[in-house]
Amino acid sequence: MKKFISINEWDSTNQEKPKKNKEQKTYGCVMLDANDISDWKEKHTDGIDPKDVYTKPYDDSYGLEDNPHVTVLYGIHEDEIDPEIIMDLIQNDIEALTVTVDEISYFEGEEYDVVKYDVPVSDQLQQYRDKFENNFSNTQTYPDYHPHMTLAYVNPGEGKKYAKKLEEPFELTFRKGVYSFHDEEGEQIRKEHVIPVNE
Repeated sequence: MKKFISINEWDSTNQEKPKKNKEQKTYGCVMLDANDISDWKEKHTDGIDPKDVYTKPYDDSYGLEDNPHVTVLYGIHEDEIDPEIIMDLIQNDIEALTVTVDEISYFEGEEYDVVKYDVPVSDQLQQYRDKFENNFSNTQTYPDYHPHMTLAYVNPGEGKKYAKKLEEPFELTFRKGVYSFHDEEGEQIRKEHVIPVNE
């Protein structure tokens, strides 16, 4: 089984990182943030037993997720593409995405499990993924798209206890488009666009 690499692990700015080797390939990621979940901690991550939470010293990219989001496409060859071109597409072609979440599942790993909400692959979300995948150079290591929203990183073997169908499915809207990439020094940069919503 391939090791699951989380967006937080890839995207962490909270640890000392070596300077980018010019020969090293780095990848960008397009995400949609669910930036209006006011009760994220109280209703979504407080259900994770603190004894199960996986952490690493000097690295707070693990633990409980505090930035709920869904990945549209990870693996963009960021050194080949002007970030502003990607941001133009986000600003002009991406609309708010509303989904209904009805299940918690998990990824198993040797070092940790990832507890997550499954995000349904709507026609709209698949269209966005196809748009970025077909228009920008990228590398994909998994053949299938399984969008999700991470809740927590937990100790190995603990993820399965949280997997369930929700008794009360809930609706949420992703209202922020994000492109995350690295500069020439290897520092992570986030460019964001708040998507206007017609009420």
